[in-house]
Amino acid sequence: MEAPRPRAGLMTTHGFVKAGDLLKAAEMARGLGGEVAFWHLYRRWGDYAFAVIEAAQLLGVLRWARAERGGRTRVVYVLGRRGAALLDMLADPCPVEAYVYRGRLRLVTPLGAYEAEHDPGHLLSLAYKLAEACGGDPREVAARLRSAAERAARGARGLERWLLAGRLP
Repeated sequence: MEAPRPRAGLMTTHGFVKAGDLLKAAEMARGLGGEVAFWHLYRRWGDYAFAVIEAAQLLGVLRWARAERGGRTRVVYVLGRRGAALLDMLADPCPVEAYVYRGRLRLVTPLGAYEAEHDPGHLLSLAYKLAEACGGDPREVAARLRSAAERAARGARGLERWLLAGRLP
């Protein structure tokens, strides 16, 4: 029988890393202007910092870079795309993504994927459901839903654009 594996973490060559520590490293990088020096991480975690840095680089949370300060070159770790996306997701309690598939608007929310018409009534109904589930103001959720739907409609290609345009209000 195989031993159960930890659910929220990553095994590196330096040891097991908790997912929360990756988040803390990303927060440190953002708080220090988008980059964090190795010594900041080392002061916080000691030798465990090696494992955190390795895991952060493997997952794209941080990436290695050089910084020129006062005529000296030093090693820093810059906030990566995934790290920025992770921090943005934490700032938004109810993230919404939208795309067009086969002429239909599809919305990916924390509650699941929905297929909806691109009209104010359907979007407002979904906004109230999301606001109730995630907490927050339904008007703000509706505005985010509407902007995501409009971005998806503008980005639709080929025949999908014309199928969706027939349903636009």
